[in-house]
Amino acid sequence: MKDGAPTGVRAGQREPTPLVPLVPVRPQVLAVRTIAAVDAQLGQALQVPPGLETLGFITCTSDDALYVALDEGTKAAPVEVIYARSFYAGSAHASGPLSGEVIGCYAGRDLDEVCAALSACIRCLQEQAWFYAADEAARLCLFPHVVRSTGRYLSRQAGIEPGAPMAYLIAPPLEALIGLDAALKVGGVRLLRFFGPPTETNYAGAYLGGDLPSCEAAARAFAAAVVDVARAPRETERQARGAGEALPEGRRLPTEGRYRVLATGERLARKPEHLTHLRDDESLVSKTHPRMVLRGKLDLLQGLVLDAQLAASEEGVSGLVGDLEETMALLRRMVACEVLDQPLPPFRLCGLEPEEIRTASHRTYELYGVPFMYPSVHQGRIVARLYLARAYAREAELAAYMAFPPTEGGPGERADLKLALNRLSSALYLMQCKYVGGHYGAPRRPGPIRGWRPPT
Repeated sequence: MKDGAPTGVRAGQREPTPLVPLVPVRPQVLAVRTIAAVDAQLGQALQVPPGLETLGFITCTSDDALYVALDEGTKAAPVEVIYARSFYAGSAHASGPLSGEVIGCYAGRDLDEVCAALSACIRCLQEQAWFYAADEAARLCLFPHVVRSTGRYLSRQAGIEPGAPMAYLIAPPLEALIGLDAALKVGGVRLLRFFGPPTETNYAGAYLGGDLPSCEAAARAFAAAVVDVARAPRETERQARGAGEALPEGRRLPTEGRYRVLATGERLARKPEHLTHLRDDESLVSKTHPRMVLRGKLDLLQGLVLDAQLAASEEGVSGLVGDLEETMALLRRMVACEVLDQPLPPFRLCGLEPEEIRTASHRTYELYGVPFMYPSVHQGRIVARLYLARAYAREAELAAYMAFPPTEGGPGERADLKLALNRLSSALYLMQCKYVGGHYGAPRRPGPIRGWRPPT
């Protein structure tokens, strides 16, 4: 099993958008040391090139991530990677607390060069090179990475020119073979180097070459196929799949057709039932895509808010009907902005700005004479329906975080949607408090009201 833990993105830096919508399993740097002038006997054993007697060592919890990061260091300084090896059985069975899964070594002319390479290497591990979890427990991990421009180390390992792109694809043995088949069938890529099982860490994979769009499409297809195996590992009659679409046998993927599968680049004359539009005919995705899940949550949330609004209308609580109409308008804008990839305009709920909503939700006793409420049958149908809508708004917020994963330094993409859903759930709670507190002028005041009151 690949082992990793979150490492932060440096302040002011924005984490790149991942190729695949999966949860990252980030590597940890365990130990870093330099030798200003290596002993001649050790240098000979390590095959240090003449004139490069300054060394820099690094260990890490993830071997493939470190190999990518070591390559990054060769683009930052005129150093050579002279030693890079994985340890047997992986980081879960490391020989010591600072061993991890791999060791790498740079050789350079002086400490400045080696330190510059090590800094670039560590930055790459923090910001872009990591495994992803194919299952919820993060026990099955894969590495669908694309090196946009190879340095001297990986280009030499792959047999390509420095600067050429490369797909670096790794997974457990069976999953890797299924994923590589899907990746190669995307078209436009070729097998550069194959790592058949078993390897030192008992994973498998390959380097694939081609232009950058082809490498990215191959990495997406590889990831989709691995995830498909993780979801249904023992369905014996299940065909290997990529991005939810069965791949044709014995031929390249079609390059003509009205519809395009986003993850693989495959074109289809007809839209299959199990795929749907992310944006348009050029972006078909599986119906289990995280953004499709989010859209379903937003649809259901609109239905729950509408149900609460109808109940308020039937009881003649016109003020609450108005606040819920404002909520419905926000939800409609959110749906449109998510589908069209547009920013969400500024909004108000219950007449309050987003930060005022947050403040008011913590001061309901002071503002409305209502403690932090415990829901009760005595509060009636309107409160029950508002409570259900509020609970589902929180479910939708979680779905937004799954569709647009957060970074270590912030909320990640679509922070506007995440903030809106968070404040929407708080606003629905405020509506409950205003209703039971008699601030909407309801014909009858529900009660009794029980809950937690702040200390005086």
